[in-house]
Amino acid sequence: MNKQIGIKILWLDQYAKLKEENKQLNNQLNEALNYTNALLNEEDLSSLEKLENSPLLEAIEKVKVQRERLKVIEKEREWVSNGLTTFVDILRTSQSNLEELCDKIINSLVRYLKVTQGGLFVINENIEERKELQLISAYAYERKKYINKTVKPREGLVGQVFIEKKPMYLKEIPEQYINITSGLGKARPTNLFIAPMMMNEEVYGIIELASLNEMPDYQREFVIKLGETIASSIAATRNSDRMKSLLEDSQIQAEQMRAQEEEMRQNVEELQATQEEMHRKQKELEATNVKMQHNEAVLKKAFDKMRTSESTYKEQIKELKENSDQKAQRIEELEREIELKNEEIKKLGGQL
Repeated sequence: MNKQIGIKILWLDQYAKLKEENKQLNNQLNEALNYTNALLNEEDLSSLEKLENSPLLEAIEKVKVQRERLKVIEKEREWVSNGLTTFVDILRTSQSNLEELCDKIINSLVRYLKVTQGGLFVINENIEERKELQLISAYAYERKKYINKTVKPREGLVGQVFIEKKPMYLKEIPEQYINITSGLGKARPTNLFIAPMMMNEEVYGIIELASLNEMPDYQREFVIKLGETIASSIAATRNSDRMKSLLEDSQIQAEQMRAQEEEMRQNVEELQATQEEMHRKQKELEATNVKMQHNEAVLKKAFDKMRTSESTYKEQIKELKENSDQKAQRIEELEREIELKNEEIKKLGGQL
């Protein structure tokens, strides 16, 4: 009997203990549920009772930390997405030349990142057989800076990034590296980020940013992605310029070919006209030759006739000359006879 009573008392104690543990567990579950609901609804958790040494609370705390981290990541992603959208709009809507486009980009980038200084270097393609980075646009202390600067590959940090095709982030800038000062007594930047603008493993330019504050990873990743977008835009612009230049060259060549064809057509027409004129003159020459041959025959006959007549005339002249000589001789004889007669007459007259 006593043994049965003892067992019953022990059972009642265990039952009371289990009931108390169940009550505590229910309380913990209710607190955890309230804590979870407050966490999901982003309510203030400070007023809730803390559950000490509770695995469930530890799990919920981990969820809270992860949730906060996800909120930060989502905020960073939204910041990156909005930034890329803004700069894509700038690249898409800008109809300016390369320098004005770079001015808009670096101005907006410095403001968006809230950094102190920024510069855009672009590959100069006008230099034959060698590449050179030219500082197209610089922005510092909320003002555009007019700086004439070129960087060769491997020259300085910018040239090093160009060769290695990898970004560089420095938290300690060499004292003489930053040459731009505000003139207003502002502190010099201490953080430097240099990123290549790349597309298809080809570097089209370099982005250089200097800041007083550290640049978190998501901002640096944003600059790298933006560099890819800018590189794509530069490549498209240059391809468009090349196509435009090729089109203009082809149009010039087409005009030259049309002009040459027109000149050749005119030359052919002139050649045909010249050939026709030559044929006509050849026929005229042939007719002239025939006429000349006929005239030559006529002249030859006339010349032969003239030579015959000349011989006849010469003989007649000779005969006339001989007759004239004979007559002159006869006249002289007659004159002598007359003189002799006259002398005889005079002698006779004297005798009478």
